[in-house]
Amino acid sequence: MYRRSTVIAIWSLLLAGAAYLFVFEPGKSGFFPPCIFRLLTGFTCPGCGSTRAMHQMLHGHLIAAFELNPLLLLAIPFLLFALLRYSVIVMRGGVPRHNVLPASYIYGIFFVILSFWIFRNTPFYPFVS
Repeated sequence: MYRRSTVIAIWSLLLAGAAYLFVFEPGKSGFFPPCIFRLLTGFTCPGCGSTRAMHQMLHGHLIAAFELNPLLLLAIPFLLFALLRYSVIVMRGGVPRHNVLPASYIYGIFFVILSFWIFRNTPFYPFVS
């Protein structure tokens, strides 16, 4: 029962957040906290631009979203698959496994995120900052 309530709460929060993000444009209206890493260092983090990218995605502007944060756009199908899989298992009464990814995959994901973080702070980064 506890897991089912958690799944329902997660999906409810995601839908409420998506509705809020659809209505309010980050940087122009609504409440959206700034990136602390960028405020302190002046550099962009791997997540910088994600809120604006999600706003663009919700309005159907995939190219604009990709320009704001390409890593987010590439990660969303995998994250959505994982959440849907977890939700289906829990709602059917099953118990999800704790970690289904081998360590090599986790290290690979870490390497991709770290590489993207470094690359987007170079003058060679081709997208909008």
